Amino acid sequence: MIKEFVGLTSPKIKSLKNLYSLVRKLGPVRINTLTEMTGYKHVTCARLLEELVHEGLIYDSGIGESSGGRKPLMYVIKPDAYFLIGVEITGLYTTVLLLNLNLDILRTEKLKMDSQCTGEYTLNFVSRCIEELIVKENIPKEKLLGIGVGVIDPIDQEQGIILNSELFPAGGWEGLNIIKYLEEKNKTYVCLNNGTNLAALAEYRNNYWKETDNLVFVSNDMGIRCGTILHGNLVSNKNEMAEAFGHTIVDLHGRRCSCGAYGCLHAYSSLPAIRNEIIRRLKRGSVSCLQEKVKDVEEINFHHILQALEKEDTLCLEVIKDAAFYFGVGLSNLILLLRPDVVICGGTLVPKPLFYEVVSETANKRLMHLSNNHVSINKSNTAYNIVAQGAGCMVLDYFTEDMHS
Repeated sequence: MIKEFVGLTSPKIKSLKNLYSLVRKLGPVRINTLTEMTGYKHVTCARLLEELVHEGLIYDSGIGESSGGRKPLMYVIKPDAYFLIGVEITGLYTTVLLLNLNLDILRTEKLKMDSQCTGEYTLNFVSRCIEELIVKENIPKEKLLGIGVGVIDPIDQEQGIILNSELFPAGGWEGLNIIKYLEEKNKTYVCLNNGTNLAALAEYRNNYWKETDNLVFVSNDMGIRCGTILHGNLVSNKNEMAEAFGHTIVDLHGRRCSCGAYGCLHAYSSLPAIRNEIIRRLKRGSVSCLQEKVKDVEEINFHHILQALEKEDTLCLEVIKDAAFYFGVGLSNLILLLRPDVVICGGTLVPKPLFYEVVSETANKRLMHLSNNHVSINKSNTAYNIVAQGAGCMVLDYFTEDMHS
């Protein structure tokens, strides 16, 4: 029945979709709460809920507490009513997840990207994995809701094309319509978005959906990106640039950025910027355990720096502290513009010493003079599959949520 929730629908189907969405968000939830939120009469709501139960989409979890009489029915969605495929494609790995409707990961397949991983080779791998995964789990094909794909931006979302294919170790990506290719191979719904947006979506649906409608996810790796949830929906449009946050100005007369401008956040806080600053200081006489790892400082890579951070190398900590300060400045500007309730910090540096602590302290100090500022800045505790999980979530949202971003 979920597949009937899309497109031109009858008032009854719209009501069923509305109730299913609320049960998905609030479950376990009792009928009294649902009647209050929808305005439906109790008898109407009960009849619609019974239909969702009959269709195998929701069920009574049996965990309601009685206040003296009969235990109330507490509704939750049935996680195995349908299944989702979430895919993440990067220059390093392609990940394929089989998910249930609770976004629990049932099975995982990975492909290490190398010189043979052309566009078609990679998408054929994805299609082959999907076929194998649903066979292993004995899932009928009609129970597969669709395939969500998360990729590195920039992308043409409508055409399903990655616009910057230089980040892949093999060719065949330029002009390749990922959506059309996977739809034809798998005969199911396919959607595409950038990875940072999908990380934001998964964080929101998994951890914050009941608490807030406004969330920002920021990520600091090779680039600096952000994904935004406003009014409960993922903000996404054809002119979007997830990396735009990295090119906001934090020092008007500052360092030259790779984009050609001066003072961009990317030039201070991204991993390439941190590496460049460490090498610059070493050449000027600073001392670091990194000098024991390489003969030439230009050979220092990101893995060396992350290892040195774990050892609390003084030089690396100094550079990270500076990078985190500028990131906190940029983040405070973003918070002032978007006014989210929650900010999630993700990326390679967040679990490492000092970075997250300095970022949150700097941003909070710059916002403390605002009397109505109640933003919560948290670190992401989610596993590496967050983007692929968000991609699967995007499929379910397409069928069950009214998206107006």
